[in-house]
Amino acid sequence: MTSGPERSRNMHTRYPPIDGFWTWDIKRDRVYGDANLSAYFGLTLEEFSHGAPLERWMQCIDRDDRPRIRLAIRKAIERRSGFREVYRIRSEKMGLRKILAVGQCYVDGVGEAALYPGWFIDLTQDTACEEQSLRDIHSHVEQARDIAQSIGDDMLSYLLDNVEEEVEQRFGGRVGRRKSS
Repeated sequence: MTSGPERSRNMHTRYPPIDGFWTWDIKRDRVYGDANLSAYFGLTLEEFSHGAPLERWMQCIDRDDRPRIRLAIRKAIERRSGFREVYRIRSEKMGLRKILAVGQCYVDGVGEAALYPGWFIDLTQDTACEEQSLRDIHSHVEQARDIAQSIGDDMLSYLLDNVEEEVEQRFGGRVGRRKSS
């Protein structure tokens, strides 16, 4: 029987709901997956049930993320280790999504990389919440800076202007901005 503190500790290590699973047969270069993986990566169920080449699967990863993901996969295979990456994928059915993919390289009897099973969760909603929070912060900081300017507190106005700029950088410059005088 598990003690109270141990049971509580185990509850905190649970993963969020998993959105899809895959298994990559490295030697045969075939990725097998479930219906959700098919929808997210824009491949047919038939392709995943018979195995699709890794390269076909990689085409759905956002171009900007592909080099980083290729490198992470290569390192996981070379090191016979785990993989944990956040990246964007695009498919006709799901659109642009941000996912967390987690996999593990397993070896055969002679120590060669053989299987690479994994799972993913969709982080898109979390990203949308984060962006809304940053928009709210931006708006409040802008208002606070305007108040600081109206009372003649130049130092506070300057500091808030810097905070506003930092928030904008997290958006990649996509937030509209009024420059203070």
